[in-house]
Amino acid sequence: MSKPSTPKFTRAVLTLFPLAKAFTLRGGDIEAVLARYRIPRRALTDPAMLIEATALYAAIEDMAETLGDPHFCATVAIETARKGTPGLRDAARQARTLGDFLSQVVVEVSKQVDNVKYSLFVSPDVASLEVQRTIRVSKPSSQVDAVSAAFYVTVIRLGIGDTFNPNDFLVTVPSTAGLPPGFLPKQALITSQIDGLRISFPPQWLWASFSLDWDPVEAPRGEFATGGASGSEATLCYLRSVLADNIAHHDPSLDGFAALCGLHPRRVQRILQAEGTSFSQMKDDVRQSVSEDLLSNTTLPISQIALQVGLSGPAALDRAFRRWTGKTPTGFRAESKSDPDAQVVDNGSGSSTRTNRKG
Repeated sequence: MSKPSTPKFTRAVLTLFPLAKAFTLRGGDIEAVLARYRIPRRALTDPAMLIEATALYAAIEDMAETLGDPHFCATVAIETARKGTPGLRDAARQARTLGDFLSQVVVEVSKQVDNVKYSLFVSPDVASLEVQRTIRVSKPSSQVDAVSAAFYVTVIRLGIGDTFNPNDFLVTVPSTAGLPPGFLPKQALITSQIDGLRISFPPQWLWASFSLDWDPVEAPRGEFATGGASGSEATLCYLRSVLADNIAHHDPSLDGFAALCGLHPRRVQRILQAEGTSFSQMKDDVRQSVSEDLLSNTTLPISQIALQVGLSGPAALDRAFRRWTGKTPTGFRAESKSDPDAQVVDNGSGSSTRTNRKG
């Protein structure tokens, strides 16, 4: 992935996508927010799309203000830290200690963006992860500050478990207004004119065992055998569920999906071939299943549903949906609403069937 050409630009998808998704689910109009700051809709799904960092920061502040929730962005960041983020998943999977993880984070972030610089400093008395913005933010930045602080504090707390002691922890940030009350003891938070974030802790924590549940491969490796009906069925169901959880981030390639599952791409292909399908077909099936569910059971705009299944916009969803069902998304939604007894049921394999509760 190439770096942005200037520090004033950034890849919005890394930060904006989870916030936009949560904002929409709470009734926010993400289209209006994007329009206000001239952010293309494609920035939510295209990892290579660059926008001005100041526009991203302003949009983040706007969402929290619109919802009237000063802790909105921190709440989303905490949830993201618990579930994992594709951009740092490899760092989490490969790390054995906190030092391993933070060192890999510094390297990985530098590959993806350059509107912030990450550094890890270690002395006999203290270790610090520092995040420095390369542009000066002149407007209020409480939400921007809260996102980084909430995310990395949560990751460290979860990763090292009982080693974490808030009394030996210090977070330096321009503003603590966006952090939820009780997130850390007051003595663990300090505000300063720093243009970014500094997280300080005892240097011995760097050697603490580090483990996160970000790696989706939680089942025994034996489950991935291609022989045997029950094993193959469970494997296919698992692969579909992983794809459904991640399909909104971008249009996943076979290599990227295999890495997410901790498998070699050829192994994924063999598993799918044994079940009479392909990665392309599975991706299509999952998109259809998720689209039908959102159309039937939510009031999300068609444009947002398109983004949540990794498509570029309403026109792309319309074309795909006609191919899948012979209907338009709007027509399908109207039909499902006109029959309140009909529901979409997940059959356990990532695809769906419509049933009638009366019968």
